[in-house]
Amino acid sequence: MISISELSKKLLAEKSVALFCHVRPDGDSIGSALALSLALETLGIRAEVFCDDQIPSRFFFLNAPKKIKKEFCGDYSALVAIDCADVTRLGSFTNIFSQHKNTYNIDHHISNDRYAKYSYVVNSASNCENVYDLICQMNVDVTQEIANLLAMGVMTDTGNFRHKNVTAQTLFTAGKLLEKGADLNNIYYHMFSAQTKQRAKLFGVVMSKLRYFIDGRFAVATVTKQDLQNCEAQPDETEGFIDFVMGVIGVEVGACVLEMQKNKYKVSLRSKSADVNAVASTFGGGGHTLASGCQIAGEYEEVIDRIREAVNRELPVL
Repeated sequence: MISISELSKKLLAEKSVALFCHVRPDGDSIGSALALSLALETLGIRAEVFCDDQIPSRFFFLNAPKKIKKEFCGDYSALVAIDCADVTRLGSFTNIFSQHKNTYNIDHHISNDRYAKYSYVVNSASNCENVYDLICQMNVDVTQEIANLLAMGVMTDTGNFRHKNVTAQTLFTAGKLLEKGADLNNIYYHMFSAQTKQRAKLFGVVMSKLRYFIDGRFAVATVTKQDLQNCEAQPDETEGFIDFVMGVIGVEVGACVLEMQKNKYKVSLRSKSADVNAVASTFGGGGHTLASGCQIAGEYEEVIDRIREAVNRELPVL
């Protein structure tokens, strides 16, 4: 792994950079990629951001996310994967990235396997903290637009500073971004409070059938394709459901199981005590010790049983 000073020097020498968010992009991926692209542009380096998935409209309260492209085009001296622990999470851009001779990987997941030519992976609460440090290392002024993008990533990956991953450095960075003009109140409203009537209906349906296992220590919220259809909601509107699950007294590990297609499920895991990165790794996923994800194929009840068994292995013995 290279140091932040080495990373800064190498990026400053690039002429054009393509930055990639991971599939099913979140605030941290979007915020850190766009913030770094704006910083590079300030230095006269051509920079564009790509994502294989459509950007959820809830991020459009900031203008920059509207600029993210889905179709890759042009030649770039460097490709940069942002907030992406596994190269396959780049989706259709995986081959383009893997075949390029000059690649960078800027991330904060402990499960990252250092797949790029140059990897900078620091286990911060959010990747936006790493990008903030990098922008400062590059001696680029943090504008209000950059500050808002970075603050969005910090706030979403920490659950608005509620998760255990928050450190003194996290709060220090947030304070610096506030000084630079980040509107934390506006970001909180759009990321954690505002919701459509469809999402509100879906939330009620999903939470009414919450399931408990392992003496109530493990809880599962399930979102089926039928639920989405009945509520006229979109898959990205399930963001944040897992936080409610984790608020139930006695629950140490929570899972939100989203049906992507028949016999294929996206699983988001959160924990207060168990290593859910180990759980997700069992199924080819990964992330952080207390927040990870994976995809599992199989019949629904079989999938639930497999997750329960993996969680049970990681839960501390009472």
